[in-house]
Amino acid sequence: MADSSSASDDSGDDNSVSTFTSSLVFNIVVAAVIFIAFCVLRPRFKRVYAPRTYAVGKEKRSPSIGAKVLAWIPAVLKVDEDKIIKRVGLDTYMFLRYMRSMFVIFVVLSFLSLVTILPVNITGGAGATELNVLTIANVPSESTKLWVHIVFFMLFVAWVLRNIFVELQVYTRLRIWWLTNPSHAQKIGSSTIMVSSLPQALADSDKKLESTFDMFPGGVRQVIVNRNCSDLEEIVEERDKLAAKLEKLLTSYAATSEKLHKKAAKKNSTYKEPKRPMMRESKVPFKGPKLDAFEFLASKIGELNKRISELGGDPTQFKRQSSAFVFFNKQVAAHMAAQTVLDYKPFSMNLVSLDVSPDDIIWSNLNLNPYDRRIRGYISMAATVGLVIV
Repeated sequence: MADSSSASDDSGDDNSVSTFTSSLVFNIVVAAVIFIAFCVLRPRFKRVYAPRTYAVGKEKRSPSIGAKVLAWIPAVLKVDEDKIIKRVGLDTYMFLRYMRSMFVIFVVLSFLSLVTILPVNITGGAGATELNVLTIANVPSESTKLWVHIVFFMLFVAWVLRNIFVELQVYTRLRIWWLTNPSHAQKIGSSTIMVSSLPQALADSDKKLESTFDMFPGGVRQVIVNRNCSDLEEIVEERDKLAAKLEKLLTSYAATSEKLHKKAAKKNSTYKEPKRPMMRESKVPFKGPKLDAFEFLASKIGELNKRISELGGDPTQFKRQSSAFVFFNKQVAAHMAAQTVLDYKPFSMNLVSLDVSPDDIIWSNLNLNPYDRRIRGYISMAATVGLVIV
């Protein structure tokens, strides 16, 4: 029985070692292939790997690295942080800095564990075999070598906290610099807030809303209450879909024309214009006469543009919503308003956002009841927790 048990243990150890070795080799090979592929493909596909060297404005354009296989490595190490912020923005820079800080933390900890923890575990003398020799299981519970693990854990925590503290200082400095930077402070968004869950009395009166925020330094420049433009939004979406369809057809037609033109030039024959695409006005298949797609889509887009112009010319016809944009004369007023309790009622005017980009707003959610918003948050959190547990 003992021999059988020993044999099975040896077999299990052999399997674990072989599994670890095969997994390590496989991952090294995959990493090497990805690295080599990137180095080889990078200079050949600028549209994918270097679009900012030509596809953006000159003031934000990055210099070309070069066509050498490993030319990107010294370029990455020498790049100036101020240039990164100028070219790609502060958000992208902070993400890159976060990745770099995580890399530094784990490289240092990995090196320290290799030169301290690993030798202690290997020489622990608890009789562990194979891969278990590398773990704390090979150190007897009464051994003084366990103090090495405790000290290492303390150093681990101190190193991580030190890096977090340094990064927080950098974040604070960069935030102050960014907010006071003239290029940002002069933008209208820097002195603008978006307020949600407005009381009905404020939502219905621009004067009352303006007087509410006029107490902040410099006063209010303008207030705009958001309106329910769902009808206009549907027309704009329909127009955009038709415009995208027309653009796709025109691109396809132009490509086909170019191919036929080249083909005719090679054969020294007469060029024949390709057939123009046809379509039906009705969405029901095979219903109605066929129409020239270019003419029909162009006329339809023109009609929709006219309707958009008519509806957009009179915003008062749209119902007011319980959210608004407040434009201040001074940037400090917007920040003070964002940190002030604006109403004593629960959940009233409790959502204040600074420097909001229109592209980041889900406009259909601006009129949500504050209680509905909170209930949705609870449901989302419960669903997330449920997925994690399951």
